[in-house]
Amino acid sequence: MEFIITALVIIALLAVVLAAWRFFTLRSRGTTVILRRLPQTGVHGWRHGSLRYNGNDLEYFKLRSLSPMADIIFNRRSVELLNRREPTTDEAVFMSSDTRILHVRSKDAEMEMAMDGYGEMAFTAWLEAARDARTENTLTAADFLKNQNRNDTRKGRS
Repeated sequence: MEFIITALVIIALLAVVLAAWRFFTLRSRGTTVILRRLPQTGVHGWRHGSLRYNGNDLEYFKLRSLSPMADIIFNRRSVELLNRREPTTDEAVFMSSDTRILHVRSKDAEMEMAMDGYGEMAFTAWLEAARDARTENTLTAADFLKNQNRNDTRKGRS
């Protein structure tokens, strides 16, 4: 019986340490956001969390999760900004006054993200910095060398 109680205490302490680590490390490094999956009605489904930009991925960490991994990962090429709006009267009760809500679509789902002006600016800049898949450079090494030689002869070089 003592073994079971000791094991439960150790597990509880481990959960508290993990929760504290996640809370303090993510809060200091990310952008605060409130996110919900659509379709939802009213004020249901909103979850507080943090966004962290990691190259072409945007990682969402729920505030009340113990997992050391991101809860949702958005890839920049699969995210599309559909709309912006102000919070409704009911939503404004639990959101700050400078919050804007962005309606986004990813390959998996549609979501709304509520964030302040700085967060919106960072998200939009991250999204717009993506290279368009249609303009990807498909130049081979042989084509590059051929163009290099052509450019050298135009400048009077041999």
